[in-house]
Amino acid sequence: MKLHLHIIKFILINMLCILSAKNLQGSHLVGGTMYYECLGNNTYKITLIVYRDCNSTTFFDDQASIASFDENGNIYNVYSSSFTSSVVVPIVLNNPCLVSPPNVCIEKAEYELIIDLPPNAGGYDVVYQRCCRNSNAINITDPGGSGSTYKVHIPGTNDATCNNSPVFNNPPPTIMCTGYEFNYDLSATDPDGDSLYYSFSTPINGGSSNDPAPNPPSPPPYNTINWSGGYATSYQIDANPQFSIDPATGQLSGWPTNAGFYTFCIAIKEYRNGIFINEIYRDFLVITTTCESNTIVNFPPQTEFCAGLTVDFLNTSINSPNYFWDFGDPTTIADTSLLATPSYTYPDTGTYHVMLVANPGYFCADTIFHEYNVYPEINPSFLSQQDQCLPNNNYTFNALGTYDTDAIITWDFGGAAAPASASTESVQMSFTDEGIHTVNLTIQDNGCTAYYNDVITVYGYPIANFPEQSIFCNGTTVQLENNSLNANGYFWDFGDIAISSDTSNTNTTSYTYNNEGEYIITLIANQHDLCFDTISHVYNMFSTLSGSFNSSESQCLSDNLFTLHATGNFDANAVINWDFGSAATPPSLSGDTVVQVSFLAEGFHVVHLNIEEYGCSLSYTDTLRVYPNISPTYSLAPQEGCQPFLVDFMDTNSVWTPIYYWWNFGDGDTSTEPSPTHTYQDTGLFDVSLTLYTDTGCVDTASVVMPELIRVNPKPISMFKVTPYETFFLNHEITATDLSMAYQQEFNFGDGSTFTDQLITYSYLDTGHYQVSQLVTNEHGCMDTTFQTVWVKPDFLFFVPNSFTPNKDGINDVFLPQIYGIMEYELEIYNRWGELLFHSNQLDMGWDGSFKDTACPSGVYLWKIKAKTIDHIIHTEIGNINVMR
Repeated sequence: MKLHLHIIKFILINMLCILSAKNLQGSHLVGGTMYYECLGNNTYKITLIVYRDCNSTTFFDDQASIASFDENGNIYNVYSSSFTSSVVVPIVLNNPCLVSPPNVCIEKAEYELIIDLPPNAGGYDVVYQRCCRNSNAINITDPGGSGSTYKVHIPGTNDATCNNSPVFNNPPPTIMCTGYEFNYDLSATDPDGDSLYYSFSTPINGGSSNDPAPNPPSPPPYNTINWSGGYATSYQIDANPQFSIDPATGQLSGWPTNAGFYTFCIAIKEYRNGIFINEIYRDFLVITTTCESNTIVNFPPQTEFCAGLTVDFLNTSINSPNYFWDFGDPTTIADTSLLATPSYTYPDTGTYHVMLVANPGYFCADTIFHEYNVYPEINPSFLSQQDQCLPNNNYTFNALGTYDTDAIITWDFGGAAAPASASTESVQMSFTDEGIHTVNLTIQDNGCTAYYNDVITVYGYPIANFPEQSIFCNGTTVQLENNSLNANGYFWDFGDIAISSDTSNTNTTSYTYNNEGEYIITLIANQHDLCFDTISHVYNMFSTLSGSFNSSESQCLSDNLFTLHATGNFDANAVINWDFGSAATPPSLSGDTVVQVSFLAEGFHVVHLNIEEYGCSLSYTDTLRVYPNISPTYSLAPQEGCQPFLVDFMDTNSVWTPIYYWWNFGDGDTSTEPSPTHTYQDTGLFDVSLTLYTDTGCVDTASVVMPELIRVNPKPISMFKVTPYETFFLNHEITATDLSMAYQQEFNFGDGSTFTDQLITYSYLDTGHYQVSQLVTNEHGCMDTTFQTVWVKPDFLFFVPNSFTPNKDGINDVFLPQIYGIMEYELEIYNRWGELLFHSNQLDMGWDGSFKDTACPSGVYLWKIKAKTIDHIIHTEIGNINVMR
């Protein structure tokens, strides 16, 4: 019932704490501080610490804007420090009976910055500002609209050089319980050993809801926050007695009276040799709330008996850092402990009443009792047994341990044992199957049961085995394969009586005999040196039988004859057999080491040599190559053509090895290509010859002559005259005269007109360049063509009007000369004083009678035309034009 009431109280307290924490959801900043470290050479490491409510939806800034100001409040530089990570601040209540409300969580982030500050007399202020504070604070006005300023002062050269600021030793307090005294260490450590003075301070305002993270921060001086009615720098939290801070140690003490959220601030002044050089601040949000105790004492009842006189106690109490144990030993007053989970050794067996008090001496103390029975450990065991082989295995087991004569002893050997179980202190048994067997011993005494087990390995009987000899005449080295079963150790005796070291202990082995002969090889297999088996075989050792025949060079099919000589490791008693195949003469031979053979067909012929000696046989195979003889063949019939005559030659010979060619075309030219192309430049009859040869396989040379294979006929020569080569289109005539005296001829005037007359006069229908050609043919049908170019130029025509009426009636409004047969053109108009009024390079662009968009008056004007004809002749013409309006 007592434990049940504690659980109910714990649940109620957590429900109240959860309800009181609802207002935390809108909170944001809950405090912060700043300190610095001098790194030398006017370099400082600035550390900014900011605290936020974990339940807030506003997170730490990704970039903290920090500024430095000189002694006159002028900004020296602005810096940016990146957010890297954050940690949750532990909550300390300083009272073991009290429990912090749930959902109270404070998160801390550190921003670091390395800055350079050149020496000056007045030093620097380094400042960070951020809005807004937690809106639930009751001791300041407009908390949700107020911000924070965290700053440090780096002394000038007149006060200190390379100073380090103090650093707080502990995180700020977060929770205080109303109605209970609160003590907390707010001290700091100064790396330089400067004197520190602790005092309450008023938090500094900074930032606003409109500008929550000023960048840059505003310069000094700074405004402090406004205390609500009844609160002041010396009275920041409702308390009786009110809070005080030891100016020398920084120890905070007080007795909070009312629940609420309070903005709290302390300052640490730093003095060196009696001179003030720096001051750091820490302001933070303190939550005072009604705290309850939920201490629940508990340790489990005894579950392990007969475990000896030393008992290890397990403490399962809740929310209690302090304990008092009384182990109920009536023989001494020293049977107590303040440890959470102690051990105690009793002087004797018996029944003892054990008491545990949680939080002794406090109002929330809780007590529980349990009865423990102490008996000695039985510690059953038996002597470890040696492993044995399955045949005739026998074991004797004796139960060992601390137990009375009326103890119950039980043996369990498993189903593969005889007997399978026993209940006597000593038992003799054996196993009926090989393998690993577990032996279990159980002893029951004083209501306790203890167990012990060990394993026994029973090995199967080894079976020695290796194969009988199956390979003969393979030399005097023998490779032995071990096929033994149930063995892990081996001994080989190779039976070589001439050698004392003819043994081996390896699994699979080999041995080389010095002499041929018959040997008895013995293998002994054993199982863990407990049991053994032996086997022997007779091995006959002969030298390795080898044989081959000489590899002969390839031959041509005609008159081929191969001489083969069998050699190898065999003597005169060996039986030799040759097999040459059905295409050979002879197909086979026996008994001779030197033989001759020829083949009736080209190809690769496989020859088999078989040698038998001492019951051993050897086969050797090689291939003899018979190549076809080369014979020049060609498919070209006699050819006839006109000069120059292009002929394609082709050899159709097929051989098995590379073949070389020598063509002689009969006109002094030759070629080594297999299928060359040759052009005959001269007329006449030509004999062609082809020579072939090979230098591998069938080494041979063959030639063929093809008389009068090529006839080359002469070609005619085209020759004609065209007059004139250049002419103008009007009334022109072109005359073509044949000068070739050819068998046949034809003129083509380049516009599709052809004539076979030897003299022709022709006129074109249009201007342009024309290519006149003549095709001549002789009595052999050979042809020749030549070309000549005729240029029919357009005539130069020039028409200029003498007047025009530019009145914009659409009739004769523009002065536009008409000129033909030109490639370049320039028109200029002048007045009577020689002033240029108009200029154009385009044939389709005339003068409209104006100058600079103003109509010229009626009268006579001068025109000048310069034109270049297509034959690059420049014509210049001058005249008058009458403007009539």
